Amino acid sequence: MASEGGPRTEPERSRRPARTSPAAAVQGSGSELSTEVVHDRLREAILRGEFDPTVPISQVQLAATLGVSRTPLREALRMLQREGLIDSEPNRRVRVAELSMTDLEQLYASRVLVEALAARLTVPRYSREDLAELKASLVEMKELLGGRDLDAWEAAHRRYHELLRKYAGDRIERLARDLSDHTERYRRVYMAEPRAWSAAAVEHAAIVEACESGGGPAASTQLARHLARTALTLIALVDPEHEPTPVREALRLVTAGAEVPESDEP
Repeated sequence: MASEGGPRTEPERSRRPARTSPAAAVQGSGSELSTEVVHDRLREAILRGEFDPTVPISQVQLAATLGVSRTPLREALRMLQREGLIDSEPNRRVRVAELSMTDLEQLYASRVLVEALAARLTVPRYSREDLAELKASLVEMKELLGGRDLDAWEAAHRRYHELLRKYAGDRIERLARDLSDHTERYRRVYMAEPRAWSAAAVEHAAIVEACESGGGPAASTQLARHLARTALTLIALVDPEHEPTPVREALRLVTAGAEVPESDEP
């Protein structure tokens, strides 16, 4: 990964999520799949880091693996290209878009703004049952700390953030969910750092405490700090010279002049 305008430098191999075979990740069921199903399977595999962005995708092999014709596959790839997950090359070859500092900081700056708003709208409407469900998702994430089962943790983590935007409204919720989905590739790199697990647990607990005691504004601020700190820490690990202005400015807007957190640079 690299800053805009400079050469891209990938994270060290020790920080990359383990890749399985893309064929295994998207293998079809033997019957023709719709464009939407093909899109969803490919999207999930990309977000989980199961494609190597340095290797062009063979559409012939991928179509055979999925058990589909080239038509739904091409349309699914076009949909993924519009999402910024696929790069198309002049010779019509395609490959998964590489991770980059520019993409990371824009995604997280957007999440800071959108999810902070969603929390402000949601938390004041919480019932006791909603708060209990949020606490349960927090407990589930804590229980998964020791095993380092990232897939299981991701499922609990996704539910946790869904609850923080539960009453934000359909359009805001969809936008927040889409941004969160797109940061999964970066989050998996971040969570490969051993200290990230404990840091995330502390920050998630602080958000729940704010929901209980401070209401929407306090929860919104804690959530914005958590998202910004994740981005700043990952940027510091991968490209320490990069200045993440979008993330810092988004955080300043949400926290109204509160101190911007420093990255957790080792």
